[in-house]
Amino acid sequence: MARRTARKSRRKSRKSKRRGRRSRRQRGGNVAATASPVEPEPEKVVEEVPTEEGPPPQTGGKRKRKRKGKTAKKQKGGKRKLNAFFKAMLAAKKSKAKSFKYKGKTYKGRKHHRLGFIYSKA
Repeated sequence: MARRTARKSRRKSRKSKRRGRRSRRQRGGNVAATASPVEPEPEKVVEEVPTEEGPPPQTGGKRKRKRKGKTAKKQKGGKRKLNAFFKAMLAAKKSKAKSFKYKGKTYKGRKHHRLGFIYSKA
């Protein structure tokens, strides 16, 4: 019976397969084995006398920058106001009420060992 589909072109040679394996080999290897046995000389520490002008020069590490964004906003303006639902819910929690009403809907609470009450729509 004749083939319905055309055959694929010739198979790739074995050499091309080897090239693929070679490219996947891990690079780098053991750094300790390849390093020279000669130990580096210890650095000489030179103490600098701080001058009257500004802070002493930095010896190492990155300088810490002041954070911009959320933390800066909190310091300037303080906390956001609570919305009306949360105000009503927290007042009910403080008084340990079984339920409270907000916008004509009743929210019933069930006790919670850590949070006091958890309120949900009735």
